[in-house]
Order: sequence, then structure tokens, then C-alpha cells
Amino acid sequence: MAEMILVSGHKSPDTDTICSALVCAHWLRAQGKEAKAIRAGEINKETAFALNYFGSEAPELVTRVEAGQSMYLVDHNESKQAVDGMPDADVQGLIDHHRLGDFTTDQPILIRIEPVGCTGTILYSLYQQCDIEIPRQMAGLMLSAIISDTLLFRSPTCTERDRKAVQELAQIADVDYEKYGMDMLKAGADLSDKTAAELVLTDKKEFDGKKGTFSIAQLSVMDTQPILAQRDELLRLLEEDRAAHNYEASFLMVTDILEESTDLLYTSQVETAIEAAFQVKGNAQTLHLPGVMSRKKQVAPPLLGAL
Repeated sequence: MAEMILVSGHKSPDTDTICSALVCAHWLRAQGKEAKAIRAGEINKETAFALNYFGSEAPELVTRVEAGQSMYLVDHNESKQAVDGMPDADVQGLIDHHRLGDFTTDQPILIRIEPVGCTGTILYSLYQQCDIEIPRQMAGLMLSAIISDTLLFRSPTCTERDRKAVQELAQIADVDYEKYGMDMLKAGADLSDKTAAELVLTDKKEFDGKKGTFSIAQLSVMDTQPILAQRDELLRLLEEDRAAHNYEASFLMVTDILEESTDLLYTSQVETAIEAAFQVKGNAQTLHLPGVMSRKKQVAPPLLGAL
């Protein structure tokens, strides 16, 4: 019997990382391999909405994998974002749409990294290339991932391939993707039951800069005011997290989906460098960034250059 391949996305999972793990596992099974999706953290409301709508169970929670475990990685490739134990696992494949980080292997493996808005878009191409029929559930999960990562095509990371994939997948899934997409984003934007401590850790990712590690968390909401009203407490908790992990800096993106802008909260000893990175003067440890919605394309790159 073939060894089970675990398919995992990153810690602090978002909709793309969960849906892509489920879809990738299905794609592998369709090729006769033993595979199952796992998750490295708790599922958010947006993802729960998508899973419930398309009748999919959440992947099993696995916080550490054993050395030598066969794995596929989706939606990430940096060890600090991966499930614990990943560097010692037997990673056999990587499907991602982010920059190539510190990922290395002992043997040649399948690697598919493309400059598109979502891992789901790449997986859709893989189904097509392998001539594998896409069930409605998998189509729904892929379009959910793409809508989430591109914020229903509003993000600058969105490409024509992402748009085309959603349009075609929506036909298979039999949904009005614009109505469904807005309903899903609204479900994810409801943060009313989140504590301030939970907010500052939402979708947090770590990055290795020139001077040290920094973190960027992100909230995508329909109205930023209820979040920004808690700014002092959020900044206090952000500093606690920075100090606890010895980060060079910690950031919280509060992204307004409708206004297409971000308020970037930060705690750092290098404020001047941060302001220079975005060419914007800060106010109360906050930068207002019109037109900025993407961590991957618009926030992480200038910070990697500055920090």
C-alpha cells in the first residue's frame, strides 16, 4: 500500500490554504495516490462558510508532522509558516503563488509556483493538464479560494487567469460567483466575536528580513472603524507579540474591501525605515495606504527591502 501523503497549507490558515489542501489531496487521489488534507490551525468564518456551502468537511488538525512523513505543501513554502516538523518531512510537491523563501529539498520534487492571485488557480490548471474531471465540490472550493485571495477581483494580485478560472469553475459549481463571493466575504468580515488578542494574530505570517524576522497579520473587513476604535489595545497586544517572538517589527493590516485601502498598524523600533518603505508619514503608529490591499504584492516587498 502506498504511503499516505499529507497535504498542508500554512499556519493561521485562510480560505486558499484550506481549500487548496483539500483540492490538492483530491487531485492526487485522482492519480491513484493515497493523500489527505490536514490543517495547521483553526478555520476562520469565511472558510467555514465555503466548506459548509459546498458540503466539505474541514481537514484534520495536525500541529506537527513526523520526520520522514510524505507531504505536499500548498499556498506557502517558508518554514516559519509551515506546520511544525515540515523541514524534516519528505516533501514531494509544492504548489504556491508566493515568492520562493527558504524552501530546500534533498531530492528533485514537483514544484509549481506561478505569479497568479491564488493557489486555487494553479490547481485548476493542473486538473486541466491531467485531464481530470472536476466535481462540483472541488470546483466550489477552488472558486472560493480565488475569490478570497483576490477579494472578488479587487486585489492587485488578481490576474486574468484568476478571473477566467472563477467564471469557468462557477459553471461547474452552479453558483452566481458574484453573489456567492460577496456573501462569503461578508461572512469572513464579521469579527464581532473576536477579542483584540485574536484580531492581532489573524492570518499572521512571518518573514525573514535583512535585519531579522517580522510578522504581518491581516484583517479584511467591510468597515474599518470598529477595528480602528480599538487601536491602542491592538498596538499594545501587537507589541506583546513582537516582544514574545523577538521580531524586528510586527504589523497588522486592516484592509477595507469596499474602499480598497489599508490602515497598517505597526510596532517597531525602526519607524523611520517603515515610513520610508511606503513613502508615507505615520500617525499614532498607523499608516493609511489608499489602494493597498495585498500583503504579498504591496506590503511584504517594501518591508523586506527596508527591514
